[in-house]
Amino acid sequence: MGVRLGLAVLGLFHLVNGFAMLLWPSAWAAQVVHLAVPDYLNLHFVVDIAMAFLASGAGLMLGARGGARWAAAGATWPALHALVHVRDWIVMGPPMATGDAWRDGVGVILVGALGVTLAWLRTRQGAV
Repeated sequence: MGVRLGLAVLGLFHLVNGFAMLLWPSAWAAQVVHLAVPDYLNLHFVVDIAMAFLASGAGLMLGARGGARWAAAGATWPALHALVHVRDWIVMGPPMATGDAWRDGVGVILVGALGVTLAWLRTRQGAV
């Protein structure tokens, strides 16, 4: 029950983020990546990323209800995204601003690892 609830909550987190990116791309970009739109950020790029988060959220939610394959599919994009951020931290160090480090560490890296962990646990439950 806890794994399924975790997958559902994490899926909802990614769905909300994806919809926020679609509905308020300028506000999302200013808040999350500190870039002014349209000066430095391509809104099409924000929408592309939003679609990845929506697909991940849907996969995680289906993994909670259905099987582990959905959970694994939903966990893939956030996990790969987290690996990019881990590489950035190794190469460039963590973000200087505390809020950015917190958002990056928890909102990207930890969330990506949590998705993989929950998908793995769903597999261990025998849900295909």
